[in-house]
Amino acid sequence: MQENRTVDMPLSGLFANLRQEATLLVKREIELARVEAGEKAGQITRGAVSLAVGGAVLFIGILFLMLSGTWGLSKVVDPWLAALIVGGVVLLVGVVMLLKGISNMKKLNLTPERTLETLKSDASLVRGRTP
Repeated sequence: MQENRTVDMPLSGLFANLRQEATLLVKREIELARVEAGEKAGQITRGAVSLAVGGAVLFIGILFLMLSGTWGLSKVVDPWLAALIVGGVVLLVGVVMLLKGISNMKKLNLTPERTLETLKSDASLVRGRTP
C-alpha cells in the first residue's frame, strides 16, 4: 500500500521524505553511539576505581608484610640482607601483578560494535534502495 503512495508522490516530496528519514537515521545512530560510549566509559571507570582502591589496600598490606618479614629475617641474617631479600621478593610480585593488570586492560573491547553494525546495515540498505 505504501509503495503506491511513493509512486504517486512528486519528486520533491520523495526528496523531502528521504531527507527526513536520513535525518532520523543519523539522530538514532548518534544516540546509539552515545549510549554505547557511555557503557564503555562505565566499564573503564569501574575498572580504574577497582585498580586504585585495590592498589592502595595492597600497598598498605605489603608495607606491613615487608616490615614483619624484614624484622623476622633479620634474626637469621644481617638486617641489610634481610631488607634486600624482602625488597626483591616484593618487587618481583609487584611486576607480575602490574603485567597482569596491563593484560586485563588490553582485553577491554572499546569498539562501539552495535553502532558499527547498524551503520553497515544502513549503508547496505541505502545502496539497495538507490539506483
